[in-house]
Amino acid sequence: MEIPRNIRQIGDIEHDLHLYMEDYVATFIEKMKKRNDTCIGVFLGQQAKEQDIPCLFVRGAVLVKDYEIEDDRIVMTASAWNGVYEQAETCFKDVEICGWFLCSGDSGLTDLYNLQKSHNENFKSQNQVLFLYDGSREEEAAYRFDFHGAHRLKGYYIYYERNEQMQEYMISLEPSRKTEFSLTPASRGVSDQAARQFRTIMETKQGKEGQAVKMAAGSQEKETAGQNKKQVPGTGVSRFLRTVSVAALLCGAGFGMAAWYKYDKMQGVKDVLAVFAGKDSIVEETTSAAGASVGKEESGQAVVSEVPGNVYPSEAASGSETVPGSSTAGTDAQTSQTPAESGSAETTAEETTAAETTSAESEGQAAEAPVYREYVVQSGDTLNKICVEIYGNTNASLVSEICSLNGMDNADFIFEGQTLKLPEKE
Repeated sequence: MEIPRNIRQIGDIEHDLHLYMEDYVATFIEKMKKRNDTCIGVFLGQQAKEQDIPCLFVRGAVLVKDYEIEDDRIVMTASAWNGVYEQAETCFKDVEICGWFLCSGDSGLTDLYNLQKSHNENFKSQNQVLFLYDGSREEEAAYRFDFHGAHRLKGYYIYYERNEQMQEYMISLEPSRKTEFSLTPASRGVSDQAARQFRTIMETKQGKEGQAVKMAAGSQEKETAGQNKKQVPGTGVSRFLRTVSVAALLCGAGFGMAAWYKYDKMQGVKDVLAVFAGKDSIVEETTSAAGASVGKEESGQAVVSEVPGNVYPSEAASGSETVPGSSTAGTDAQTSQTPAESGSAETTAEETTAAETTSAESEGQAAEAPVYREYVVQSGDTLNKICVEIYGNTNASLVSEICSLNGMDNADFIFEGQTLKLPEKE
């Protein structure tokens, strides 16, 4: 059997036995750990060798039923073994027994001396392992047994593949619940009873939901018909008033848009009304702009000039003629000074805004650029060991920062050859 490519190392790997556990099997054990009772299962997979090192590839697991407990020892009866073989033939293909697992909070069952007796009595083949979860201590570990006793494995591998057989077995244990695993057509010729049972339950559930939706729709139609028959008095009048109000709002909005759009024409009407009222606003505006007549001649605009006539102004009118002249001079002075001042102010504001924007962008880029160093994981490395070698100490906050920088959920899930990002510390 080939070594899987997509693997994840947990702990240190032994030199005399390599354990590879498929991710769905690890997920199945996690589900069994959450149960309050004792759970026993058998590992299924293949045994192979890699450079004369024994390897176990666990790609399936089935629960054991009808087992017995005698003097804190687990006894696998003939009925229990028959159940294991039947589940293995139904849901798995080309597998052999690779060991077993135990999840229990009973301190008597999790005692290593009693576990060695149970293992030697029920699993007599070489290189078969035990995965133990002690619920009283909330600890887990993998063991191998020989004539010297129990030996705890320092670590093992988790590998990932399209494990349809383990998915279907997990579905068969909980057919009434919606699972996170996707069903795919079976690639083997064996009939899949669990998958068919799951599909039947889902079809029945969908049929019931469809009937409920139809009944709800019928009742809603009846309620709507009853409401139409029993209308409240005055409903027609209120609808008419609402319609008239909406129409009035739309008309008002239209008139407002037309008035805004023809603003220039309204200004012309205003000037005409001023002339009829005795105030020649057009002449006053032309007189106030006499200082800028030279510029208007150059630009091609018309200039209003004084024409002698037979109308002579009175003293009050002559007195009022001096005031416009003085105001015109002041206006010309202000007009000649305003463009230069306003142009310089706008230029200064634009330069200041551009400088502030450039400095803000440079500060943002400098703040966003993280500072870290890279480290390649060696054989036997852990995050605590790496922190001691790089920083001289180990700290929970430092380990959490490394996990956050590398997008890791578990500090123990690192493997040889992995490139880690380590923060720079002064």
